[in-house]
Amino acid sequence: MNVKVRILAGKEEERILEVADDATYELLVGMLAINPEEVIMLRNGQPVPEDERLSEQGETIPAITIIRIVSSG
Repeated sequence: MNVKVRILAGKEEERILEVADDATYELLVGMLAINPEEVIMLRNGQPVPEDERLSEQGETIPAITIIRIVSSG
């Protein structure tokens, strides 16, 4: 499945990625080379744990937002 990801980390970026139907948020941030300890992940505006699947069976593709909470410097 394709997922649209909005990344807020100093600047705003949107990407579309192809992932497996059973992909987790942990896999998603790994594909983006993002440390999961430095971000909060939201599905439809609600925080989600990194081991949760991106979408449940029968659910439409959710709106995924990744917000960086640790700054470098």
